[in-house]
Amino acid sequence: MNNIRRGRDSRPANTADPSRPAPHLSTKVWALILGAAFLLLAGLTAWQYLGAKPAARAEVWVDGVLKQTLDLSADGECRIESAEGWNLLTVSDGKIAVTAASCPDADCVRCGPQNSGPPIVCLPNRVSIRFTDSGGVDGAVR
Repeated sequence: MNNIRRGRDSRPANTADPSRPAPHLSTKVWALILGAAFLLLAGLTAWQYLGAKPAARAEVWVDGVLKQTLDLSADGECRIESAEGWNLLTVSDGKIAVTAASCPDADCVRCGPQNSGPPIVCLPNRVSIRFTDSGGVDGAVR
């Protein structure tokens, strides 16, 4: 004799009833879930970019090595040379921008002037501009 437990309708207990539709969420519920997810992502993005405190300095890294630290309160230009090419950096109105570059795609130039947020990066020339606060000690180790 078969040892499978049978339900009221004499089918094995672990098989689904093909005549009953599978439970699903209505379109309104999915719309609410997707809308809430969109609003959450939009809010986080706005908080990251619009709520960021303007930096006082910008660090210029070439090939993972800190080459120069620029004060964003002093307007001026500086040319950064790397083994792969060059980038012309312009500091104006407390923001820094890559105004010209020897790289073929010039994505770094299209970033525009910035003073906070993610770093400005020129991948072909291996140049990265990171924003820092006014200075001081970030932490101490004993």
